[in-house]
Amino acid sequence: MSEDKPEGDASQAKAEAKPEGGAGRRRKLTLGALGALVLGAGTFATFYGAPRWTASRDAKRAGAALFRCLFGETPAAGETPERRLRRILLTAVSLPAPERVSAEGPGWPGRCATHAEALADAERRRGRATLAPPPDLAARVIQKAQDMFARSDLPLESIWSMADPDGGPRDVPLPPAPASPVDLDAPNLGERITFGDHSADAVPGRTLRLVFRGDRGGPPMACVFPAGLGSATCTPLAPRARLPRPHLWPSADDDGPALVADRSSARTTFYRADTGQAFGEAYHVVGGFSAAKEVVGVVEMELGPRGEERALWLDRSEGTRRVGHARIDPPPRVRFSSVFVLGDALTWIEPRAGKPHLLLRRLGTSAGPPGPIEDAGPLPHDAMQLAACHAPKSLVLLARDGRGTTWMTRRDRRGGSPLVRAEEPRRPPSAAVVSEIVTCDDDAAAVTLVLRKGDGAKAAHEVRQARCTKETCETVVVAEADLFRARDPMSRPAPPVNEETTVLAASLGASLLVVWRTPEAGVRARIALPSAITSAPDVVVYDEASQDVNGAGRLHAMRLFPRGDAAILLLHAVSGVKAIRIGADGTVRPIKGGAEEAAAVVQ
Repeated sequence: MSEDKPEGDASQAKAEAKPEGGAGRRRKLTLGALGALVLGAGTFATFYGAPRWTASRDAKRAGAALFRCLFGETPAAGETPERRLRRILLTAVSLPAPERVSAEGPGWPGRCATHAEALADAERRRGRATLAPPPDLAARVIQKAQDMFARSDLPLESIWSMADPDGGPRDVPLPPAPASPVDLDAPNLGERITFGDHSADAVPGRTLRLVFRGDRGGPPMACVFPAGLGSATCTPLAPRARLPRPHLWPSADDDGPALVADRSSARTTFYRADTGQAFGEAYHVVGGFSAAKEVVGVVEMELGPRGEERALWLDRSEGTRRVGHARIDPPPRVRFSSVFVLGDALTWIEPRAGKPHLLLRRLGTSAGPPGPIEDAGPLPHDAMQLAACHAPKSLVLLARDGRGTTWMTRRDRRGGSPLVRAEEPRRPPSAAVVSEIVTCDDDAAAVTLVLRKGDGAKAAHEVRQARCTKETCETVVVAEADLFRARDPMSRPAPPVNEETTVLAASLGASLLVVWRTPEAGVRARIALPSAITSAPDVVVYDEASQDVNGAGRLHAMRLFPRGDAAILLLHAVSGVKAIRIGADGTVRPIKGGAEEAAAVVQ
């Protein structure tokens, strides 16, 4: 007898079996889908993801290399790529070949081309072709560095962001070190002063004095840079000394008060710049000087009823107290209009034994008659320009014939040295002297001048220096072509504009300082011994293009005032007058008038 299950049990078994079969099919479908996804992901990684990852890695490496090649060190806070490029260019244009700036080859930025190509390839592979550097990147970088504010589609910000905090690949050479010039951010020497018609010390020493006419209703200003030229104090002239065209005259030594007269008048009364105290009667004044302890001396002529010259008198004062009034006997045997006071020396050229001689008398700073007449020696003729320079322990007198020959003598309290002669090579007939600067110390004195031949774009300059010790003189001539041989044309001087020279030169001790303005590469300088000046590196002094806000940095003119081992470069910019100290060590920094100037501008 069979043991068949009841019908109800069989139906339940079938019902339980159906769900198990459906779940298996679903599991198979799920596993199949997951397999397809894994296979698809593998395929994506193999044919799409891996190349993109590789391209990103290559872009990072190439970008770090390109940044290091183009920009150098990692960015400073607030720095921009345009500013960094500009300052690198300012250095690169003065380098000799093959390192100097170039769009191709071993120079900067041409040598960055391989890194730019590598980055462009990686960016295209990662689908960012718009960020790829262009094929002519180097040439366009130079253009951008020349004009920071020109519109450009260069991906500079993208490259700038690729800086490696660790400095990038060490096998990539750095660009030339960025220059550190003064720019529009530098303070003006003072406010409400005008560059036109300014003047400096009549007899230069260690201290620098400058007088400026007031601008926009401001008073005339006197600025004093003490020895070392590391600071300045600017104050308004005393009301009585505010002449229509004030200039510094007569001479003052480093510790004496500044004296001013009216440039438009001859033999005029002069005044103390700080107190307005007056010295001398108009049309009777021959000259004067100031010295330490507020000593002021004035030499005046005594005239007869018909204007004939009768005698010379020396008045001395200490502050407001008159301490001496002495007749100068014997008087010079020449017209008094040919007698000059240089430092505290009464100086003139007088015939002796049939030849002109350079004669002088020390006037002294204490009561009593002047010192004895000293004969410095014979000169070829009496048509000479006389000048002087204060050294710390002596006074240097110079006689120049205007054609390239200079005679010098050094005088101190014990006497002086005989005249020594310095003679330049013959000057070209068409050459014009555009700058002539006298400097001295206790070892030597020098006259440094700049000649210009031709006009406009055809102008060429030549620097000449005559340097004399007590015993001998030597002359150096440096042509513009020699100064800029093998240098980039961007570093050459700009053509003169409105008769303003773009090249200046002076002596700093035994070194020669040459300063020039370029069309596109700022105001530049070179400091070296004359024998090494053609190969010396440039110092970028001022960059008028790095922050040219509506042309405020643009320059109109410049003047150079050397004193000791430094010089003040005075720049007339649209934004005002800037004074920049150039040290013999090549350092540059702006100088602003001191606290007294701030009070002066509101008077």
